[in-house]
This record gives sequence, structure tokens and C-alpha cells, in this order.
Amino acid sequence: MFTRPLPLHLFRSAPARAAARSRTATRTRNRLASALTAVALALPLAGAVGVTGAGAAAAQSVDNALAAELRALEASEPFGAHVTDALNGINGPIGAPGPSAPVDTSVPCQPTPAHPRPVILVHGTFDSGPNTFPRLGAPLQQQGFCVIAPTFGAYVGNPGRGGLDSIVGTSAPQLATVIDHVRAQTGADKVDLVGYSQGAAIAGYTTKMLRPDAVARVVSVGGYWGADNSGMVPADLPAEAAGVGLWAVNLRGLAELAPFSPMVAAWKGVEGSPYAPGVEYTILASRGDTVMPPEFSFVPGPGARTVVVEDACGGGAMDHSGIAEDQRTHALMAGALGGVGGC
Repeated sequence: MFTRPLPLHLFRSAPARAAARSRTATRTRNRLASALTAVALALPLAGAVGVTGAGAAAAQSVDNALAAELRALEASEPFGAHVTDALNGINGPIGAPGPSAPVDTSVPCQPTPAHPRPVILVHGTFDSGPNTFPRLGAPLQQQGFCVIAPTFGAYVGNPGRGGLDSIVGTSAPQLATVIDHVRAQTGADKVDLVGYSQGAAIAGYTTKMLRPDAVARVVSVGGYWGADNSGMVPADLPAEAAGVGLWAVNLRGLAELAPFSPMVAAWKGVEGSPYAPGVEYTILASRGDTVMPPEFSFVPGPGARTVVVEDACGGGAMDHSGIAEDQRTHALMAGALGGVGGC
């Protein structure tokens, strides 16, 4: 998901957080002054992330709730660095990042009889298809798989920085369109998906909600599957306000994965499962991954196989970046897709 390890759920002690908030309050206030000119965004934001009741009331009190939440998000360590970048404009104007960037739908390869299904790689937050391909796509390509690695959820102002826009409104529909295009171009009946970090949630949501009959297998590498309600945002931040604050700084995919996310609730449905019947799922995780440890990734269900990489293959645990680069992960991923696997 991240180009560097980002243990979102590990935070400073309460005194340290208070000190950090105090240090950042002054510099944050000036940026918030301009950011909060978009007061009209408060209610649309609340609706977009499914915030109702007390959450909507908090969103209306922009000067207090949103400003305080952004200060809290920015003071968190190390997640706050990305909020600071967003407040400084890396994701486009606050609350109005512009349209989503177009997705490259070119298909640079054709599947073979040995590997008849194309593999679509779905990257994580702040990342892109080209950046993720060397880590997860190249090992499959070396075995003869046809791998397509587009960039999803980017804004037109920064098309190489993906995984930012709404999963429901942008990334998932983009992936669904790529699935349709790849099938049409290759003649494949179905595709397989490999999702890394937030990309696993995008792949899982798209498979179940949009294209359940077009996907045969999903492999998740350090991905979030809604194993609990903590989301991908620390539990010590107010759940509803976190969604509104993240949306306001154009981290919309993360906003939809905030605690008690309506997006995740819709994805899991009344049956409480993120899995589509008839699809094979392999969920790979490592205990050393402080961003997406097994307890975040592993959801039991029909057709789902959960694997702790170091338990299956031996060796040490890996952090969030390391799990995508490790040869043990590559072997398990390839095996799950019908290639040469094993440890």
C-alpha cells in the first residue's frame, strides 16, 4: 500500500500525542484557514462516507470538528506526515482535487494455455501500477503469466499517485472497466486479481459488488478485508470524524476504510462476508506487518485460504513493504494462481 512502512495503528503515548498536537496547532491553523473555506463540503462529505446523526452534526461544525480532526490526524505518527502533505497540496486543492485521472487500459500481453487467465495487479495507497509491478508483477511475468498493472484512484493533477480517490466511486468502477477491457482484448472468460494493501480491498470490493462472475481468483498481499471494525485508521481517533477529515484532504479511499466504514459494511453485506461465492481467495499476511497484520486481514469464509507467510515457509516476519518484495510471498502468490509455488 505504501512506498515505505506505515504502521497506522502504532501511535505515540497520550502525553506525546498532546505535545505533538500543541507543536503542530499553529502551523496547521494557517493551512486550515484556507482549507475550511470549503465549508459547503461538510454535508456532502458526511453523506459520501455514510456519516449520519452525530457525525453529520460534527461535520456541520467545520471550524471545530473538522479542524480539530485534521489537527489530530496531522499529529499522529507516522500517518500524520501524509495528512501534512495533503494539506500542503500534494493531493490537489483541499476538498476539491479535481477529476480522477484516466486509467491506462492497454493490454501489453496475451495469456497462454499454461496460464489462460490474465492477472490484474491492484496497487495500494500513494502507489501506482508501474511502481508495484517490479515487486509483485515481475515474479509472475517470469513464470509466463500475462500481468496488467494500471494505476487506479489517482487525480488528474497527479496521475502517478494512485489509491487516493474513492473506492466506491472511482477505483472499483475503474477496475471493473479494466476487467471488461482485458477480457475483451484477450478472449479470457475470467481474470485473476492480485491486490496489495488497499488494493486488496479494491479488488475484493470490485469482485463481490461489481464483477463476481468475471473473477476466478483473488490473491491478497498485506490487504484489508474488514476483519474487525478498526478500519485502516487508528482506533483512538474519532471514527466518524476521521472519515470526514480524510475525505477533506482528498484521501478518499482511506476515508472509506475508516473505523465502522459504511463502504466495508456494504461490501460484507448482511451475510457478513467480503467474499463472492465461487471465487477462490488466498489472503497472505505477516505478523511483522504492523499496517495490515493477520488480525486485520484474515476473515474466515467459504473459498478463502488464509496464510501467515512465515508460518508456511519459515524464516522471519516481514514489514508492510517487505511482504510485497519477499520471495516467499512470490512463491505462495504464484502457487495460488496456478503457477510454480511452494516454499
